[in-house]
Amino acid sequence: MTVALGSIGVALMGRSALPYRVGDAIPQPRIARVEFRRPNSLKTEELRQSRRAATPNFYEVNRALIGRIVAELEQFWSAFRAAETYDDFKAAASPDWPLSREDFERLKQVPVERADESFKTALEELSSELLSERIYDPKSRDERGQAAGLAPAARPPASAAVIVDEQGNESAPGDIADFTAMTRPMQVDGRAAALSQDFKFPIGGVQSVVKHVLASRLTAEPLLIHLQSLTFERIKLADETTPQQFDVFEKGKAFVVPRPDGGLTAVDIELWGVEEAAWQAFLASDQPGASEARTQQWLERLGLSVVLAALSVGLFAYVGVYQHRILEIRARTIAFGLLILGMVLVTRLLDIYAGIKELTLAPVLAAGSILTIAYSRRFAAGAMTIAGLMAVITARGDLALFASLALSVSVTVYMLNEIRTRTHIMTTGVLTAMILLVITWSFGFLAQPPQELKLVINRGWWAFAAAIASAMFVTAVLPYIERAFKIATALTLLEWRDPTRPLLQRLAREAPGTYNHSLVLGTMAEAACEAIGANGLLAQVGALYHDVGKILKPDYFAENQQSSINRHDHLAPSMSLLIIVGHVKDGVEMAKEYNLPRVLHQFIEEHHGTTLVKYFHHVASQKQPQIACGKHDRAVSEVEFRYPGPRPRSKETAVLMLCDGVEGAVRALSEPSAGRIESLVHQIVMDRLNDGQFDDCDITLKELHRVEESLVKSLVRFYHGRVKYPGGSKVRERSPPEEPQEGSPTASSSRLGTAEQPTSAAG
Repeated sequence: MTVALGSIGVALMGRSALPYRVGDAIPQPRIARVEFRRPNSLKTEELRQSRRAATPNFYEVNRALIGRIVAELEQFWSAFRAAETYDDFKAAASPDWPLSREDFERLKQVPVERADESFKTALEELSSELLSERIYDPKSRDERGQAAGLAPAARPPASAAVIVDEQGNESAPGDIADFTAMTRPMQVDGRAAALSQDFKFPIGGVQSVVKHVLASRLTAEPLLIHLQSLTFERIKLADETTPQQFDVFEKGKAFVVPRPDGGLTAVDIELWGVEEAAWQAFLASDQPGASEARTQQWLERLGLSVVLAALSVGLFAYVGVYQHRILEIRARTIAFGLLILGMVLVTRLLDIYAGIKELTLAPVLAAGSILTIAYSRRFAAGAMTIAGLMAVITARGDLALFASLALSVSVTVYMLNEIRTRTHIMTTGVLTAMILLVITWSFGFLAQPPQELKLVINRGWWAFAAAIASAMFVTAVLPYIERAFKIATALTLLEWRDPTRPLLQRLAREAPGTYNHSLVLGTMAEAACEAIGANGLLAQVGALYHDVGKILKPDYFAENQQSSINRHDHLAPSMSLLIIVGHVKDGVEMAKEYNLPRVLHQFIEEHHGTTLVKYFHHVASQKQPQIACGKHDRAVSEVEFRYPGPRPRSKETAVLMLCDGVEGAVRALSEPSAGRIESLVHQIVMDRLNDGQFDDCDITLKELHRVEESLVKSLVRFYHGRVKYPGGSKVRERSPPEEPQEGSPTASSSRLGTAEQPTSAAG
């Protein structure tokens, strides 16, 4: 349920990214689902520039300059009135005043009072005319806003000007082309001449002085002062108040069309995103038709949710049939659920933020690799078919994507049967990537028109990259995968098979007989497992460590006894039983101490199952008091003399149980011929089967028969007899003592155990 709800939540979150990039070709036009507008930054900028340019320059009259002009003319008149002769005037006056001797003499003839009054009146009129005169500095037109830090694009030359008076009143904008530029002396002289002619004074010589003063002053300093800060404020205001310009696209019309000579542009991608945002806004609005659109969207989400829920249920039903232990062990259930949810989540995130469907193959391939490593190829292939379909639906993929996914997962699952080298995962990833490249190109060429060749090729390379990325990820997290799923890969098993491992070295040093026995069992178990398709390497490594518990009390086990002294002779059967059975518990403790992989613990716990320690059960029964008829007073319960279990829960541990039983029994045979070995092996297999030791594992009778055949072949190779030489007894390659049971006496006392139940032999 958690996986189903999580998958639905992940699938419904966010919106898928556009599956195209700049330069990609599209097969058909994109039709607008709703009318929408797209901000046109180019048009907005053009309008902003025109509004900037239309903003006039602001000026104020240079009253200080007018005052200086008036003061200079008053100074001229005062010098004229003070001089008695022309020479006195020239001596006291500025040499720049161009007043001739004749004009001086004529001025002297004018009555003083009338001359003063006339000059004063003319000067006042000149001052008034200068207030309305328009002489400016052209630099102000081109450099406006520079002092305020405006960028050049924000200060285009103005074509209009506004005059601001002392009260802050603004005149109507005037064309600056009608103004006079102070940098043009000819124009300034013309204005000075016109103003001097309007100077109402009867003697013409004074007009020449007025013209001279005006021309010299107005060419040095503009009559209009540019108000740069006010101009900048008005430009900025025009900038800020420029309305946003939009392109309007009607509903039902194409807004992006295929281009025969090229793919999508950045503008097309942006437009696609704007249309999607407009559609989402329409769904959230109360506009006509929005309700129907929302209903359709909810129906689509409902369908998606139902499909994902059904697939989740189907996935866990498949798990319950083929890997029911996942559901029985809470930690494995959680790990499996997190793996599926993680795959779906990463797939969705790649679809939302990357928008490249082929990249969504990476998490699916990684999940398939992990399941193959953790369990089996058959289970991984079936589970990933369902989980892959969930990923494709989550990524809004198509049939081509699912087909590519299924084929690539099949290749990965087939190649990752065993990981015996660190490069095996990357080799598998490269091979899968090459196959994905060809598959993606093939589907692309099949479905897309020729002009989209570039798009098809790019998608193939993205699929190639996804396979490589998944292989690199699995390689990096392999140790964590083993820890999460409590498994050991072939690579890990090979490391633990190394005889230099401290635990194996200790076993060889302190219990050499047990160590040799484990080596023989490893060879036999590997061959038997491979005969039935089980994990031979796992069985071999498990056999090496299955009896490590004997390290603590090696002398109590027959294979390690160096003399005819048997430590059990002086112990009660119940005490001997505790020692013999205790090696299983001791072995588990040592496995934890040496950090043995959890998957190897089962070989220690299950290699005896719940079998009967028959020798010590027989001894205990013989020591019971006898009644008059010769029978024992009380029968000893078999339950008290059985191993605690559990019984084998995998084919590998079941095979090890058989190997352990038959190897000890065959060593106890005095004449191990092929016929006797075959008969003995069959008897032991049937005893274990009838005793219910295989009830908890899924090994079949057919597989038991193959295991039996393999064990007979291995034992014949190990313990075959030789012909008798003249004058001597029959010699065997190996002469193992007759030790049919762990800790049982050798020589004559062993015959009872061999005859009644040889399957508890050392091992």
